[in-house]
Amino acid sequence: MKPTINLYQQIAANKRKTVLIMVGFGIFAVLLALALTAYFELPPVGTVAILSGMAILMLLQYSMASSMVLGISGAHPARREDYPFIYHTVEGLAIAAGIPAPKCYIIESPAINAFATGRKPQEGVVALTTGLIERLNNEEIEGVIAHEISHIQNYDIRLATIAIAFVGIVAVISEFFSRSLWFGGVRSRGRSRDDRNKGSGIFAIIGLVFLILAPIFARLLQLTLSRRREYTADTSAAWLTRNPQGLANALRKIVIDPYPLKQATKSTSALYIVNPLNKLSSAAANSLSTHPPIEERIAILERLAYTK
Repeated sequence: MKPTINLYQQIAANKRKTVLIMVGFGIFAVLLALALTAYFELPPVGTVAILSGMAILMLLQYSMASSMVLGISGAHPARREDYPFIYHTVEGLAIAAGIPAPKCYIIESPAINAFATGRKPQEGVVALTTGLIERLNNEEIEGVIAHEISHIQNYDIRLATIAIAFVGIVAVISEFFSRSLWFGGVRSRGRSRDDRNKGSGIFAIIGLVFLILAPIFARLLQLTLSRRREYTADTSAAWLTRNPQGLANALRKIVIDPYPLKQATKSTSALYIVNPLNKLSSAAANSLSTHPPIEERIAILERLAYTK
């Protein structure tokens, strides 16, 4: 018999790991600013300016994220009279989660999938494909909706948006840095050669190495955070429904679903309950996926035990 997992301990462990990852993002941002300052030999105020610029860019992307995701996915509001079960399920689970009922949106696609968006619970949206509504039973639909409501309840959308914006900014910085090297090296216009050799050379080299590896590090942090979000949402959904098997069965159907979700893009795929661009299991795919392996998620759900 497989050992059981205490639900509350699982949720607490996932939240602790998420906090550690977000601290890692903050440390990484400071190191990136210091690396740029060292390599380009900027004054100390340059570090503050770089961090401020990164924060402004992230805020701009964060403020537009929800409307952009809904637009890209082609989601439209669901009419209550057309989808009464969806509305009743969303409202009931939102009460259990202690958040305002999210808005219900529909994606016209035969594929089985869903996502949530919204910067805070008051702006939450749950979007479901028509394929999911038509091809899953009520328990499975409830499990999927509970998973998405858990994302809203846990402010996962906010974290995901910040992570996506951060990785994008790092990519832009890396591209700018690469071009500066290609076109002659900005550093040569800084202090004299003698001044640079007096202790600053080693910091410039460290900065160079860090800047080259920065996109890889940022992407790994994003992948780790995204996976922790999925584990937390799975276990939180099991708590809301008291039926982890419903979500486990839904995941089984989603992963073997033959229909492609044409509305999904690389920028939005991480938000779906299962990555629509990479549902098949393989060692290489799992190592680079924004979602943990489906088999592992199902195994955890089936081993969950409730503490009365």
